[in-house]
Amino acid sequence: MRGERGFSVLELLIVVVVVCTVIAVGVPVLHRGADAAVLDSNLQSLGEMVNEKVTEGYSPAYKASGEGDPQRYVSSVLEQELEGSGTPVFANPFVARSKGTTVINAHQVPLAPGSAAPAVLLTDAADWQYLAFPDLSAGERRMLAGTLVVAFDIGAQTIDVYFVNQNGQGSPTVVTVPTGAVRAGRHG
Repeated sequence: MRGERGFSVLELLIVVVVVCTVIAVGVPVLHRGADAAVLDSNLQSLGEMVNEKVTEGYSPAYKASGEGDPQRYVSSVLEQELEGSGTPVFANPFVARSKGTTVINAHQVPLAPGSAAPAVLLTDAADWQYLAFPDLSAGERRMLAGTLVVAFDIGAQTIDVYFVNQNGQGSPTVVTVPTGAVRAGRHG
């Protein structure tokens, strides 16, 4: 038993430095992975909401904030349901919780420098259609990092739902809701 000795202070210090380095590198990676998982889950939930509203017979004709009747249009009822509950339905994981819960429903995407990215953007702006999105400048795309985008494409007769990742790229997953075969239902 006399030949056994404990760790020296130097050995313990090296172990502490290695553990701290692993934590410093690993935690941000895990955090980014968690943000992506939240966005992907939110994407699926919002895609289901859009599909449900189209199936219920709400009109897929896009109406910006204040233009449409929430009893008739998909964009209007989504805006009302996402904002009207008093507690945010979705939050942008890349901005402060108090700033990242806004729902924007506009023909033109607001890209004011310094403004916080919204949680959800409802739009019919041609540049923000899922297939056109990569053609925007990287700066424009990064301004909406963490935002769920609901893009009404009347020409293609679809509503695409996707998110903008932390690098300003469109999500690899997109939920496409076809609207061309929708008949005017009880809301139409």
